[in-house]
Formats: sequence, structure tokens, C-alpha cells
Amino acid sequence: MAMGVLAIAISAQLAVFASSYTSLSRASMKGTAVTVADKQMETYRTLPYSCIYLASAGGDGTYTGDSAYSASQVTGSSCSPNATPATSATTASQTVSGPDNRSYRVDTYIVSTTPTGGRALKKVTVVVHAVNSGVVGNVLAREASTFDQAQG
Repeated sequence: MAMGVLAIAISAQLAVFASSYTSLSRASMKGTAVTVADKQMETYRTLPYSCIYLASAGGDGTYTGDSAYSASQVTGSSCSPNATPATSATTASQTVSGPDNRSYRVDTYIVSTTPTGGRALKKVTVVVHAVNSGVVGNVLAREASTFDQAQG
């Protein structure tokens, strides 16, 4: 009888450990995804307004299926040659390796909006997905920021 109770108690403990491990792994991935999104957004914060653009809009189903997607993505710019942004800033969708050696897909959406009576703004949204065995997974992080022409 005591062995049966002990077996049940040990099984419950193993289930707790297994779910804890899964939770910690997921939290680790989310934390890394937030860091990756912050890094991408910081790239835009260092650029002049005219240099915030995408070389071309992404086109696969995952990219165009996001709520931040608009058919009028900001592509091309009047960026001066001496202020050309890094390729990572102008690429709509890219897969990067995080510090945890996992793959993350970074999708960037840039749309132009003009509030009533205001000047044009650019809204940049960065969405980070998990990539498992080449398959794009769930959204782990989403970050958005608006840039004004007064920025430069």
C-alpha cells in the first residue's frame, strides 16, 4: 500500500517537473524574442526619417497574414547615400539566430499614416516568430513605434 502511494506521489512530482521545464523553456524563448525585437527596433531609432523603409515588402502567407501588414508598405526612400541603412533594417522578413542559438523569424512592417491635420508618420511594427525545423511558429513578441519627420 505504501509503495502505491509513493509511486503516485513520485509520478505527480515528475509531472510538475516536466511542466516546469516546458514553462521555463517557453519563457526563455519569449525573453529572447523580446530582445531580438528590441534590437531590430533600435536599428530604426538610429536612422533619419527618410531612411526608414523596406527594400521590398514580404510576400509569403505568414508575412501578409499578420494584422500589421498593409499592401502599402513603405518601400524605397530618398535616403542620402552617406546614411544608407543596414540591410537588416530594410529587409521585410529575415531569420536570425538568437543568443540561445535558436532561430527566430523577424518580420518588419512599415506603413505611412497621416493623422487629420498632421504630417506624415511612419509606423514600424516588428513581429518575432519562433522557427522550429524550418516551420514558422507562433508570435513570441510584437513591438511597434511611430516615427515623425521631425526626427530628421
